[in-house]
Amino acid sequence: MFLVNGMRASLRKFDRVANTSAYDDQNYTDVFIKVCPYNVAQGLRFGIYTIPEATGYYVVKRNEDIREGDQITFLNGVSTSPEVKNKIHTVLKIQDNWIFNRVENKIVAVK
Repeated sequence: MFLVNGMRASLRKFDRVANTSAYDDQNYTDVFIKVCPYNVAQGLRFGIYTIPEATGYYVVKRNEDIREGDQITFLNGVSTSPEVKNKIHTVLKIQDNWIFNRVENKIVAVK
């Protein structure tokens, strides 16, 4: 379930195909996803693992193909805060949220 209205962002997926080139950072695809900011203070109360070097946490849908090392870029006009607009976030860690024996959404720690 994804009940919150999310912010539109661009997800840059790296290394999804087998590539033996030395320049593997040029092998990427861009897709549009919806992400929601996650309040990690509530996660601390429930014992969810946090990452010390993470600057933010976001929730994405369960069917998104997101991996560590991918980049999230928010589009113009999506957020009113200047620190979020046009800033590139790198995915550090992904955690699954389980509800009723299935993954319902993913929490993404970004830097």
